[in-house]
Amino acid sequence: MPTAHTYKPWYKTPWKDDWIPDEVAVIDCYTTFACRHKFCREVCPVYQVTGNESYTSYGFHTALLAVKRGYERLSNLGDTFTYCLQCGACQLRCPDTLFAGDFYRVPKTTNLLVTKTRSEIIRLGFKFKGSDDILKAINKVVEDFETGRMPLVDWAKDLDIPREGEVILFYDYFMATQMTNVLRLWAKILKTAGVKFGIIENPRPTLLYELDYLGEKGVKLVKENIDALQKAGAKTVVVADPHVYVSLTQDYPRFIGSDLPFDTVFITDFVWKLIKEGRLTPKKSVNKKVTYHDPCMLNKVSGIWESPRNILKSIPGLQFIDEDHVTQWYYCCGHGASEVGSFKIMHEDISYQIGLRRLRRVVELGVDTLVVACPHCNQQFNEVKLKAKIDIEIRDISEILAESLDIK
Repeated sequence: MPTAHTYKPWYKTPWKDDWIPDEVAVIDCYTTFACRHKFCREVCPVYQVTGNESYTSYGFHTALLAVKRGYERLSNLGDTFTYCLQCGACQLRCPDTLFAGDFYRVPKTTNLLVTKTRSEIIRLGFKFKGSDDILKAINKVVEDFETGRMPLVDWAKDLDIPREGEVILFYDYFMATQMTNVLRLWAKILKTAGVKFGIIENPRPTLLYELDYLGEKGVKLVKENIDALQKAGAKTVVVADPHVYVSLTQDYPRFIGSDLPFDTVFITDFVWKLIKEGRLTPKKSVNKKVTYHDPCMLNKVSGIWESPRNILKSIPGLQFIDEDHVTQWYYCCGHGASEVGSFKIMHEDISYQIGLRRLRRVVELGVDTLVVACPHCNQQFNEVKLKAKIDIEIRDISEILAESLDIK
């Protein structure tokens, strides 16, 4: 396990070109290869639009097993490992864990294996489609932060939010610079409920599943965020981006080798509790016919799906056409887990086709609005609908709730 002082890959030792030393990874690869159910294939959004089995979790594990057995070299298979969205669907549906992902939220760690493979290929000096552009995007985010070109706290300059508190609303560069309206609405909603909360001045980039590429620098970013939150007095950290939520709840403990010194709560869980306690009461009628899209990082990876639906059901006048969260294991917006859009960089057309497939399903439901709870889904769906000329409104759940609370 990585420590706070010395970065190590999450498997025990680095790989070489023609073998995988960690037998845990080999066992995972073999059990997946030996499986004939292939539930991971059927639920994979990439497979659904390409029909190529080598792009699935089954194909991914089989390719790694071939490297281990000496049938192929890692350097020749780079592009094979680029087709995973890291949406988490295959982890949930894998029978190797006796459907533990379905019932006990203890799935396989395929997403981490994908991260490990890609980062090791780069470390070994090999190239794969889009690798240079991905590293450039990651390094730009870090550089923009380090040089102060990213005005992360500007979104809150007129909201009078203290820089400390037992409850901290944590935000990352993406929401602070590209989804400012959503972040501001969540802050106003918390204020309306009378929640005493603060923010930290300069949160470090969280870069879900991509801190591994940065090695020791990635560990440093993790430690600096944790230290800043502790110094601010955080006991509860509220997060409004599902990708950042997975970073704090899954990636951060992996990097420091222990649990975090505070609780991390997703914003819809936090706000739904406020509604149940009567501290927030949606009153104004919102006359829309909506459905809800489950973000992969929230539903498949984190098991959070009830609170967004409960919030929507609490809003008067709203016609909510629900599509259950298990059905939505088969869907994805197409952006993928990467915060810098690695999958889109590598496979722009497939990314578009995955998003289009989801929007076409939304149209079939006969709604006028698709509600999302993820800034990356929001951006992706807006891009897809414009390209496909689909007449559907994309709204963040904060916007719908704020309208009912009469918050501008």
